Amino acid sequence: MPLPSFLKQTVLRTGIIFLVKAIGLTVRIPLFRLLGSEGAGIYQMVYSIFGFALTLIVGGFPTSLALMTAKNPARGLQFFNRLFVPFIVLGVCSGSIGFAAAPYLAHVLGDSRLTFPIRCITPALAIIPLLQLYRGFLQGIESYMQISASELIEQAVRAGTMLLLAVLWIKYGMHAAVGGAVFGAFTGGVIALCFLWGLRYRKKTTSALNLDETSTLRRSMLGPEAFLFMKSSLAIMLTRLISPTSDLLDALIIPRRLQIAGLSHAGAVAVFGEIFGMASIIVYLPTIVTAALSYTMASKLSASWQNDKRDDFKERSNLCLEIGWLWGISSAMILLFHADELSKLVFGNEDAAEAIRWMSFAPIVAGMRELTTTMLWTIDQKKAPLTGSLLGLVCSAVAAYCLTAIPGFGYAGAAIGIFLFELVPLLWNALVLRKHCKGVLSIGRLLRASLFLVLIPFLHTPLDVFLVHIGLESSVIRSIVSLLFFTVNIGLYILYRYRKK
Repeated sequence: MPLPSFLKQTVLRTGIIFLVKAIGLTVRIPLFRLLGSEGAGIYQMVYSIFGFALTLIVGGFPTSLALMTAKNPARGLQFFNRLFVPFIVLGVCSGSIGFAAAPYLAHVLGDSRLTFPIRCITPALAIIPLLQLYRGFLQGIESYMQISASELIEQAVRAGTMLLLAVLWIKYGMHAAVGGAVFGAFTGGVIALCFLWGLRYRKKTTSALNLDETSTLRRSMLGPEAFLFMKSSLAIMLTRLISPTSDLLDALIIPRRLQIAGLSHAGAVAVFGEIFGMASIIVYLPTIVTAALSYTMASKLSASWQNDKRDDFKERSNLCLEIGWLWGISSAMILLFHADELSKLVFGNEDAAEAIRWMSFAPIVAGMRELTTTMLWTIDQKKAPLTGSLLGLVCSAVAAYCLTAIPGFGYAGAAIGIFLFELVPLLWNALVLRKHCKGVLSIGRLLRASLFLVLIPFLHTPLDVFLVHIGLESSVIRSIVSLLFFTVNIGLYILYRYRKK
């Protein structure tokens, strides 16, 4: 059964991302069991600062570079070479500023002991921006194997550093152990960048500019195309900045509002850790499929739109949305039915089960929001995702501030805030996409594609009864078998449904 090339690339990309996520999840299981819910909350608070700073530094340059390279590889190479030195200087300066400002940032977060873990993660700001820029260029030339290999290496080194230093430094206290864990971002980034740089010169994937190209390069970097590149990068940066801004606001708002609801500081940080450090790992794991789909389709959709192939653009867009819709709904069902077992399997207890249930919607809305955002970027509608994300950010912050302070409503309040953060941009993207691309995002096609999923709730109970009948008494083992059964069937259905498209 032949598969479309983009679907093969998506399956490959999904497999690599799954391995990367699996490594991260595997190391976080013993890490979070070592640190506990409070340690997970501290870890997440530090990473919220890092994510915000990294997005602010990197901006939308990698994505803009990928889109430009997909349209004109030679011009993309020129821009990459020109941006190389500025990104090094910017990264080093940002890391130095972050190291010096760590005590102030810790004070803002309400815990002076956060100074050490914040300083441990700031060196990564000098490396990761350049790494992401180079990956943006490789994405533009569809060199997914190099990107995937570097991501696997980065995650493996990062995971090893996290666990090793956390175990060694736990004797100095919780905050020291968290500092050792977050330092893995630096070691992983360094090794991954060295790997890609070695391939650059060994295989000559890219080459230095010739002397006779200097004038052309100068014109490209100073002319109208440079202005459009910078404008596009700024718009994408502002859109991408919304998510880490939301994480940072959650770290600032939720623990304090939970204390108003009656929890102690340690208890509030623990609840924050259960929601954003533990449950979010599980509920957002299925979005690796839609992320891979969005990643591999960005260049193709951009090329179709640039070459005025509107029918091809619509068909590919609808195909992506249908797959994302099917996968999101099925993943949400699995999360809802197996929250207790998943929490016990991953973290050794059921502490995160309630948060998983409240956040089981994430694979649907987050996946569809990601896909529609990419589509709008490929048709040069950069402002629309930004506007929708800003609206979602405001709604999310207001909901988190008001609801989490209600006694006993902490999990629900945080989940509602996350839901609004994903849903509002999705609805806004859908309106703009349907306005500029007639025939894209057909509600009828999405509903027809999801008819198969109606059978899943009816199959769940008979399957569980059958597993008990054949001697599988352990609820954890039955849940694993059930998860594999539904995941494989959904995957096969998607492959069969779209085999000829």
